[in-house]
Amino acid sequence: MLSHELNPEQSAIASHVEGAILVLAPVGTGKTRVLAERVLHAIHKGISPRRILCLTFTNRAAREMGERLSKYCPEQLQYLTINTFHGLCASILRIEARQFGLPTDFVIYDDADSIELVKEVFNLSNDRDAQQLFFNLANCKVKAKDSQLSPNNLAENLYAPLGSKNAQCAAQYQAILQKRHALDFADLMFYLRVMLQHESEISQRWADKFDFVQVDEVQDTHLSEYGIVKHLAANSGNLAMIGDLDQTIYEWRGSEPDEVIKQFNVDFNPATYSLTWNYRATKTLLNAASGFADSFEHRQTKITPAPGCDVGELIQIYSASNERAEAEWIGKQIQHLASNQEKLDYSRVAILARSHRRTEVVSQVLERIDIPCITVERFQFFMRQEVKDALAYLHLILNPFDAGAMRRMLLRPSRGIGDVTIKTVSEEGKNCGFSLIDMVSSKTFTDGDPFSEILRAYSSGVVTVFDVETTGFSVSQDEVVEIAAVRLIEGESQAEFHAYIANTVSVGDSERIHGHSDLFLSKHGRAAKDVFNEFFEFAENSILVGHNVGFDIKMVTAQAQKVGITVPKLQWEDTLELANRFIDSDRYSLEVLAEHLNLVHLPSHKAMDDVRTTIDLLEVLVPSVERRVDYRKALVYRYGDEFEILAEQMDNWRDASQTLRPSDLLDKLLAESGLYSYYQADEKRLQNLRHLVRLFQKRDDLALHPDTALRGILEFTALAKSLDQVSQDNNQVSIVTVHQSKGLEFDSIFIAGATEDEFPSFFSVRDNKLEEEKRLFYVAMTRAKKRLFISAYSRDFRDYSKSRSQFIREIPEEYIQ
Repeated sequence: MLSHELNPEQSAIASHVEGAILVLAPVGTGKTRVLAERVLHAIHKGISPRRILCLTFTNRAAREMGERLSKYCPEQLQYLTINTFHGLCASILRIEARQFGLPTDFVIYDDADSIELVKEVFNLSNDRDAQQLFFNLANCKVKAKDSQLSPNNLAENLYAPLGSKNAQCAAQYQAILQKRHALDFADLMFYLRVMLQHESEISQRWADKFDFVQVDEVQDTHLSEYGIVKHLAANSGNLAMIGDLDQTIYEWRGSEPDEVIKQFNVDFNPATYSLTWNYRATKTLLNAASGFADSFEHRQTKITPAPGCDVGELIQIYSASNERAEAEWIGKQIQHLASNQEKLDYSRVAILARSHRRTEVVSQVLERIDIPCITVERFQFFMRQEVKDALAYLHLILNPFDAGAMRRMLLRPSRGIGDVTIKTVSEEGKNCGFSLIDMVSSKTFTDGDPFSEILRAYSSGVVTVFDVETTGFSVSQDEVVEIAAVRLIEGESQAEFHAYIANTVSVGDSERIHGHSDLFLSKHGRAAKDVFNEFFEFAENSILVGHNVGFDIKMVTAQAQKVGITVPKLQWEDTLELANRFIDSDRYSLEVLAEHLNLVHLPSHKAMDDVRTTIDLLEVLVPSVERRVDYRKALVYRYGDEFEILAEQMDNWRDASQTLRPSDLLDKLLAESGLYSYYQADEKRLQNLRHLVRLFQKRDDLALHPDTALRGILEFTALAKSLDQVSQDNNQVSIVTVHQSKGLEFDSIFIAGATEDEFPSFFSVRDNKLEEEKRLFYVAMTRAKKRLFISAYSRDFRDYSKSRSQFIREIPEEYIQ
């Protein structure tokens, strides 16, 4: 793109790449195009693509930005950071997990998984109660004040507003997530805020990371999110916040754009720009939406049809006798559209409603008259029972600590293991460091105790304690630059191994962690193949031990394979997991545990120092593990037979995950687990499982090791929103709520249920919150590019009389048919 293709408003914004700016950009004004052009200008002005961050609030928007920039600057695209807010938080937490004490292999629980855990911890059976309680838990984390940003004393501190009993349960919920190596959505932001406030080294590293930051959809932002963005942009001062304040519809969920912009003005004193020319819709629809927006108490933006826009059709408004008659009218209008076009693209038609109930009423009628349609609620692909069943197996393969995934695996197909057994193993295991997930590990059945091998090796065999330093935290892209190890024989240090590795990937920011520069490594580093061969020889026939060691194992394995070494099957134990089970602490980083237990050595990010600290920790842990051996063996003796076959299967699948591509692994476990057979009688569910295999194949990055690629796909399934999938479902009318439609556009839009007490809702009128309802109606109107239909009903399903929405009266009459 060349700047002369932009209008003067767009060009001024695109060329302003130094300093802070606030851009008020209504729908259809070319916002994505301008933001992409800004990035291009920044690169041309000498800002490194590696130091550019583009934040959006949906996967769709991030994808669109990436696609546009792939045309503008394809060579630089791989170095840009384009991400959703949750995606960025997850990425930073993975990078800093070791130092902070989070498991490096943490998984992200989606809302459904989290709500299931809430039901378990709070002993709830009602889904609605559990959902509300989960919302309250998340709200405590999202809205935590700076004084509450600590993972310590959660019941007394973070969760106190929930009341004493609920606060204790909430703290237990958090502890179980930790034991499962899992985080929920709210944790992503909460833990990042904790790190930026309390970990000075991490805080400084990220304050220095970016020279250019732009944030889309500022109207959906709350102060906690802004605080993170402010930190990332504070050093450079180059922060752009872009959005449409007239589309603020998430205040009920915590967004507070007025407060955010007020704070942004105080912190950065931004220049303010506006985009007004709208290129997306017809003049009729734009003028109608603008006329409606004039009814706002405080209108923030202005939309003006661009000269090239078509005049377009007038808005059709219809009042039906009842709810079903309204849905039938909508169906007839869609049939009319189809009859006037050679082949109607149904995916370009959407029906928007204020309530989920309205989407169901309309969808039932449309299905009856054979109009292809789908609601998000019924679609929600990754929430479907059969899909979550399949994903549970994969989650447990990658994260052997995910007891929630294991519980789901035991449900379908039935393995004859009942709730009583599960509850007994879980409850009795708490007292001896035994977890339900130990029952699906074959090492548990070697000697009746999951820790028998490490105990035997420590007391009378060989243990190799090791640590690595790397150029970064991407298993697929980064490299090991230092390995340190100490061999323990019968618990005593007998030999040491230490080597630097000459790197082919620049250390970049990681130099600030371990202190080794590219120059240092070029002088002192040796060939990776030689070092890994020597390390495997040094550690031969021993159990490897490290703290938060899952990352180290993956890095060593991946890089050794890259340089042509056949990696031996590694046996390993993690002192992080042992500490979680046998030591009471709020946090489990090596540094915190060293201070908590008064260990002789302290970690320092020097590999050998961290090894010595881990040896001290292991010396403290072993007696605690030994004390409860008999209790664990008794549990395995009583209940182990029911689990042993599944444990063997899990070991086989885990081995296969290192060689099979993700889609092949999924297909294999669906067959061998019995899930294909279990769902054979239900063709729709079976088709969904096959679709999941195809989706895994489509999203597989063949350049990555199978294990690494699988982790990326599973993270996508946790962070993906329902509408990301709906948009891919060919030739169906989308029937969604207005909230779900935000950010989408369609040729033809139907606003259904434009009736008093529904749109606007009864509660918004009662609670004097009509302004947000008006903005919601405005969002619905501005989804349409060519045609807009608005319908109401005169009598509801209870046969109560209803009047048309007051919002219809706010639309200028000259734009209504």
